Amino acid sequence: MATVAGSTPTNRATERFADGSMIVRPDELPWTPWALPGVYFKLMSINRNTGMWSVMMKIDPDTHTDSHYHFSDVHVYVTSGGYSYVHDRINAGEYNIECGSVAHEPIIGSDGQESISIFYGGISGADADGNPAGDYVDVEWMYKAALANNAADHLDPPPPPREEFFN
Repeated sequence: MATVAGSTPTNRATERFADGSMIVRPDELPWTPWALPGVYFKLMSINRNTGMWSVMMKIDPDTHTDSHYHFSDVHVYVTSGGYSYVHDRINAGEYNIECGSVAHEPIIGSDGQESISIFYGGISGADADGNPAGDYVDVEWMYKAALANNAADHLDPPPPPREEFFN
């Protein structure tokens, strides 16, 4: 890995700069299993202040994805394969904005799907009426899953528990 002047190599996957900028090399990060079987991610960035996270996602061919609920928008750029849902099929090279406060059930075809996604908030399962149900996946869930897979060295750890400020 070449080091740019003024940068600090964090590990092989990333390089941090004095101004806070960072280069992430996703090929150096392992795929981490996500909340649904057959779905994997590489966590690129997180923002605990806004609840935003960006990921590369990979979904195995013919994976059944349960209905889920978006608490905020998700922007998806499909890099290979695609998926279908109530509005249409989204193919490689297309960009989809999935609105917040919406439940849907994407259908993954025989070509699977890989994408770059930006989540502006959490996601959970959805009940038959389209209401949030089940586990809640947010910035901290994503961070902890990536950390457990040795794929979070480039991300800032969470702040210490509040009690530590008063000891």
